[in-house]
Amino acid sequence: MDLVSKQILKKMFLDHRIGAKHISLQNLKTGFPSHVKGDVDKQLKKLVKQNLVLMHPTSYGPQYALNPRKLQDIVISLEN
Repeated sequence: MDLVSKQILKKMFLDHRIGAKHISLQNLKTGFPSHVKGDVDKQLKKLVKQNLVLMHPTSYGPQYALNPRKLQDIVISLEN
């Protein structure tokens, strides 16, 4: 797992964005340097495909949260 993916998971984990508590892509990108924000989009899509992050479609845009069923895998990947 690359550094950007770990940073995304760590940010969401520390903000307790798990299950029904989700975050928008714009708010997720805050705190990342401007030259990395394009990579955040790509890595977030990969994390959704890996089922580590869930996408919640809403009327005001997609929202993202950590998959509570994969929380143990997420914690292990953050420790490495």
